[in-house]
Amino acid sequence: MRIKKRRRHNHGTAQKIRSCPHLAAWLFRSVKNWLLGYSSETCYNYERLQALGNANAFIPIIKRLYKEDQYAEEISKYMNFFNTEPSYMGTVIHGITAAMEEKRANDGDITADEILSVRSALMGPLAGIGDVVSQSIVYPILAGVCIQLALAGNYAGPILFEIIYKVIMLTLGYNMYMMGYRKGKSAIITFLKTGLLNRILELVSIVGLMVIGSMAVSNISFNFSLIGWEVTNEIGSVAFNLQNTVFDALLPGMVPLALVLGVWGLLKKRVKPTAIIFLMFVLAFATIGLAAICGAY
Repeated sequence: MRIKKRRRHNHGTAQKIRSCPHLAAWLFRSVKNWLLGYSSETCYNYERLQALGNANAFIPIIKRLYKEDQYAEEISKYMNFFNTEPSYMGTVIHGITAAMEEKRANDGDITADEILSVRSALMGPLAGIGDVVSQSIVYPILAGVCIQLALAGNYAGPILFEIIYKVIMLTLGYNMYMMGYRKGKSAIITFLKTGLLNRILELVSIVGLMVIGSMAVSNISFNFSLIGWEVTNEIGSVAFNLQNTVFDALLPGMVPLALVLGVWGLLKKRVKPTAIIFLMFVLAFATIGLAAICGAY
């Protein structure tokens, strides 16, 4: 009795191998779409803001998914008004849009109006979150550290600022884009439900406060070290210095910290910056006058 050997046909592997070039091409166009999103403000105008730049960013996606006679119609829908934070958090909108375009081209279940509605609904909230992350957290903290290096005469300060800022921007921007592409419209809900954003903002805010505190001590030289006097009696003489004996004994760097907190409090009460500057001049001259009375000059 002869036993016939069965030939194994690995159709799945062959299919994967055949699809690899298509997968690579799609990944290339997705990355190109993400990178072109950073140029969304290149053709910025006050009628449609980032619309023209975003339309240009989606050309690789449209060319991949639609026929040539559909290019103009599909691209034109991105010429509607659009404006968001384009570098850090706003990239998630492009990822979601790319996923919706792919589903629309393959299944036809999604309309162009639905894509535009999602983009319009997300651009405002993500602009607020992205501006906080980029302009209120990453930029000030990194600039504060690198400025200290530059003031110390280290040429690495501005170079490190540019490199680290771009690395943070591209890393966060790419991951947000891919999260939007993989999870679609549920990406934002998932991101907010996990509380990851709140934890990141809290952590970075603590670091930011530490940087501001260290900058206040190192950059603000206002103190009362010139104000002092000497007390003499039968036992001997004792030198009394307002800065060293009182303020530094209670809390080193207390005067610069109090000055920073005072200015911050005035700004919070909407006092004009020119009035605060004038007040600083008055305080400085009063301190010099008091030092002169004590014999410092």
